Amino acid sequence: MNPKIGNKRWLIIVQFLLCYLVLYMDRSNMSIAGPSMMKEFNWSATQFGLVSTAFFMGYACTMIIGGWLADRFGGGKVIIFGALWWSIFVFLTPFGTSLGLMVIIRMMMGMGEGVALPAISSMVAKWIPKKEAGLAQGICLVGVPLGITLTMPFAAWIIQAHSWKMVFWTFAFTAPIWILIWLRFGKDKPENDPNLSQEELAYIKSTQDGSQEMAGRYTDLTPKDIFSTPSVWTGAVSFFCTNYLFYLFMTWLPTYFMKGRGLQLGQSALYTMMPYIVAVFTYPIGGYLADKAAAKFEDNMGRKIFPVFGMISAGILLILGSQAANAVNAVALISASNGLLCLTMGGYYSMPMVFSRKNAGKITGLWSTFATIGGITAPLLTGVVVDAYGYTFALYLGAGISIIGSLILLTTVRIKEIKPKNASEIIPELH
Repeated sequence: MNPKIGNKRWLIIVQFLLCYLVLYMDRSNMSIAGPSMMKEFNWSATQFGLVSTAFFMGYACTMIIGGWLADRFGGGKVIIFGALWWSIFVFLTPFGTSLGLMVIIRMMMGMGEGVALPAISSMVAKWIPKKEAGLAQGICLVGVPLGITLTMPFAAWIIQAHSWKMVFWTFAFTAPIWILIWLRFGKDKPENDPNLSQEELAYIKSTQDGSQEMAGRYTDLTPKDIFSTPSVWTGAVSFFCTNYLFYLFMTWLPTYFMKGRGLQLGQSALYTMMPYIVAVFTYPIGGYLADKAAAKFEDNMGRKIFPVFGMISAGILLILGSQAANAVNAVALISASNGLLCLTMGGYYSMPMVFSRKNAGKITGLWSTFATIGGITAPLLTGVVVDAYGYTFALYLGAGISIIGSLILLTTVRIKEIKPKNASEIIPELH
């Protein structure tokens, strides 16, 4: 951060951090309310998995269109609409008195949240130079563990003091508060901010594509250019594997600590906070390391080193955690596992900006759709496996998928700028 240039772009990033915080508060309250809901409605683990999965079914439906709309019309407008939409269905969640109705409500909520991640990435691509992309995305993503960490004790207190229904009625008002903040301080792109210095605007524009003379190269890509690039798709598959384990943690850890380790609600909420407290630090560290590694080894290898390391380490530590003799050792190992898993995210989220800055929202939308498929499969499949084989085997499965994802990223994904099919006609070959 250079005070001579200005740091307004980082204040925008903080607003995105707050948006992530609200997103994950509103979605993760289901996991802490889950045991109470299972008891009241007499749900099995599979049925609770279905309710958790319903959110991600809706979530997946709007990610690609959300990225396209953000790239075309501005991410702020897209997020405001989505935030109002999902808040309505957070409020309506306690009225899902049947399994079918609850599935519909959670699916509709997911559709609102689905537009947010690609919209944020689209705006980060406009506000942040590529060399700062990993750090910026890592800072944004700090809102994920912060949201989950704040939700666990707060939601547990509300349940104990009032009821699980009050959790949703309370959290429904968090997104509208963020909207007010954004309307006062946020802008879709730096050109629209009258308070941005000319020096900072020039810095953002001149360094976004690595150097001033190369800026703007290959920006006019067609959908075919983007979606016929194999690495875009194999990267999405690898991102699915990362997020399968992430969503397994998010949706099942409270229930695992209560039913798999025999803890009470308050203890479970406290223990569930620990993996996300660790992640508060590893998200920005991972993004910072991705930028530094990319500067030293170039984007292709540099932005993959720490995601590969993090996914393998997360899988190994989770296997060890599942075998821990007591809950304290288990939470320590699972916390380390989640921390290293979240170390990967800054690198992953900076990759679409390397592929194409102008189309970062679309590519992030695709990758987030695959991540959401992880969110769809992890809660439900974990519930099925728990019912059939127990918690330990379900954790083994998550660990294995994470390790497989690291190998896919390492061997099949090439992180470089996408060229249009007729690039040789548009710009002379560079030597």
